[in-house]
Amino acid sequence: MYNPLSLTALGLPTINTKFDNNATFVRSHLVSPLILGILRALISLYCFTTIIVAYSWLSQNFAPNTLRDIDIPTYTLILGKGFIGKSFSFFTFLTFWSLAFYFGVSAFHTLTYAYNRRRGNGRMSPLHDSLPRSLQLLHTLWYTTITTYPFLVSIVFWCTMYGSPWPTHSRFTQWINISVHGLNSLFAIFEVVFGAARPPPFIPHLLVVLLGLSLYLGLAYLSKATEDFYVYEWMNPAWGWQGIVAHIAGYAAGMTAIYSLVWGAMWLREQLISKHLERKESVTNAVIDEYAWSETPSCSTSTKELVIEVRAV
Repeated sequence: MYNPLSLTALGLPTINTKFDNNATFVRSHLVSPLILGILRALISLYCFTTIIVAYSWLSQNFAPNTLRDIDIPTYTLILGKGFIGKSFSFFTFLTFWSLAFYFGVSAFHTLTYAYNRRRGNGRMSPLHDSLPRSLQLLHTLWYTTITTYPFLVSIVFWCTMYGSPWPTHSRFTQWINISVHGLNSLFAIFEVVFGAARPPPFIPHLLVVLLGLSLYLGLAYLSKATEDFYVYEWMNPAWGWQGIVAHIAGYAAGMTAIYSLVWGAMWLREQLISKHLERKESVTNAVIDEYAWSETPSCSTSTKELVIEVRAV
């Protein structure tokens, strides 16, 4: 019987098969592994810098953040020293922390792969050569979450939670909102476009993504039980249980749509790359055939020129 949550269904190869044999998690179709590793490291550096600067600033200052929600009046959330600990209950900040660590870890593996490839020692990266299979599987699931969750964060905030007007009186509020609710999705787009990972198994990884949202819902209400605050105002039963159910159903549907679009973008990227390589191989084979049939120096010269043109393409 097919089990969508089995290790094989989730994308982990059998014991006798090497994990990610084509090194898709540490290379790109567009740039070299070295450049990819550097770009990933820079994104990780920005994320961690944002977190450190934000927490340092909040430890000494306060910043208002105006929010709203569907059928809920506009309210103001005061960001200050007390918010630092509470931030770990917000899906937004958990996702941003995850982005920071993912790009840092993936940068390490990518740069290691670039180094080993240059040395030609036959090794790939710790992700491929050293990590146990369980962590290799978690890395594939991690990749799926960091390329999907940020879009949900951005869409929900700017479409349903952002309370106008734009906070011109608080540069900090402007910067932190742009970073955690805007640049987060830009970083996810970067990984989808510049990465080479194939689309994950559709149903199994979708179930994992939805399971992650379900677990977060439990964490949010645990925060209410332990810290006596609702992470998001729509979770407050005082506004009606119908709103809570509608939000949960809406987020599940939205997450499914986002996951499908990201999966489709990865599939389309691989199709375009595959057709490009096939076309390039076809042209190269035609040049080789013509070169094999050429017998005169003039033909040889023109063929060499044609080979140069093909390589330029």
